Amino acid sequence: MAELQKVQPPALPYGPVVWTAQYQDQLNNIQRLFYNRLSQSYNNLISPPLPNVPPGGSGLYFPYAAIQRTTDKTFTADTATEITFDTNDFLSACTNDGTNGIRVEVSGIYNYQFSVQWRNTDSQEHDAWIWLRVNSTDVAGTASQFSIPSKHGSVDGHLIAAANFYVQLTAGDFVKMFAAVDNTTVSMEAYPAQTTPFAMPSIPSCVATLSFVSAV
Repeated sequence: MAELQKVQPPALPYGPVVWTAQYQDQLNNIQRLFYNRLSQSYNNLISPPLPNVPPGGSGLYFPYAAIQRTTDKTFTADTATEITFDTNDFLSACTNDGTNGIRVEVSGIYNYQFSVQWRNTDSQEHDAWIWLRVNSTDVAGTASQFSIPSKHGSVDGHLIAAANFYVQLTAGDFVKMFAAVDNTTVSMEAYPAQTTPFAMPSIPSCVATLSFVSAV
């Protein structure tokens, strides 16, 4: 994939009092180089990256974050709790220091998505809630309620909770995930990779992604 190159307007030389062919050649050469670079960047933008692939977007870079929590998260009942993430899978113009959510470096509209591995060790079903907060303010309309299945026999109840929301962020903002449960038997559970009875990768307790959608 060809990268897009920044193109700056050329510094054109001042014209002489008396026109000369040398000046015209110099001016033409400067403009030729400028338009060649401009055309190359534009063509890289609209040209398909591979045969039979539609053009558009392959040379563009957008802010994004993909992070996960690889440890369990327990709760105090009926208490709003911030969820932190210890592993950065992919980051571009975003940061995550593991303590305060995702910080964005570019203002815009973002799509925040999450997937949580809930676990319930009780013999009764319990509820859990997840919502978003930007800096210190809860984001209206981003809360979700989930009913976590009860333990059945010796097997704990499990539920994958997932949702996505658009949020408007300003450069320097932190977008955070908060959660609460109605009983301490409910937690976010992580599981290590296994080799038997079949090979399987590890299961994070929580995954979050943030994708730039548009400038405001």
